[in-house]
Amino acid sequence: MAQKTDEKKKDGWEITGIKIGMDVGRFSNFLFKPEQTSYAGSLDVGFNNKYFIIAEAGYSEINLDRDNYNYISDGTFYKIGLDYNMLKKYPTDFLGAGFRFAYSTLEHSANNIRFESEHWGSYYTEKESETNQTMWLEASFGLKGEIFKNVYFGWSAIIKVRFYGGTDDKFQPYDIPGFGKAANSISIGANYFIYYQIPFNRK
Repeated sequence: MAQKTDEKKKDGWEITGIKIGMDVGRFSNFLFKPEQTSYAGSLDVGFNNKYFIIAEAGYSEINLDRDNYNYISDGTFYKIGLDYNMLKKYPTDFLGAGFRFAYSTLEHSANNIRFESEHWGSYYTEKESETNQTMWLEASFGLKGEIFKNVYFGWSAIIKVRFYGGTDDKFQPYDIPGFGKAANSISIGANYFIYYQIPFNRK
C-alpha cells in the first residue's frame, strides 16, 4: 500500500512535456506598427499534463519619427507563471487558464522636439535617455493544439493589470514592452504562439 501511495505522489510531479515557443503574432507589427520591432519566446514545463510552469521573455524596440519629434526606446520583459489544463480526454493538448507575474525595463529618449511660439518662433529641444521599470499581473485563458507531430499552435486572451511604474508626468513611455500603452493601467490583448515539444517523456 505504501508503495502505491509513493507512486501516485511521484506521478503527480512527473515532467510530462517541455515546450519552447515563439510569439508569431508579433510579426504583424511589420504591417500595422512599422515603428516597432519586437520578439518574444516562451518555455513551459508540464507536470502530469495538468500543471505547467511558464517562463516568457521578449525584446521591443521603437523608432517613432513624427513631424515635431523623434522618439526612441528599447527594452525587455520577463514573465513567470503557472497554467492549469482542464482537458482530460486529450491531455497532450491544452485548454485552460493561467496567471503571470511580469517585469519590464526600458531605456527611452526623444530628440528634435519642436515647439512653436508666437514671440520666439520655432525652437527645438530634446529629452535625455531615461530608464523606466514596470511590473504587472496577468490572467489568461487559452488553448494549445497539436497541428503536426510535436508542433503546436497556441492562442490565449490576456488581461494585464499594472501595479508599479510605467507612468511619468514628465516623460511617459510610448509603449511598455510586453504590456502595451503606458497610458493604460489595464491592458487587454492576445498572444499567438507556435510551439515545439521536445520529445521527452511524452505521455
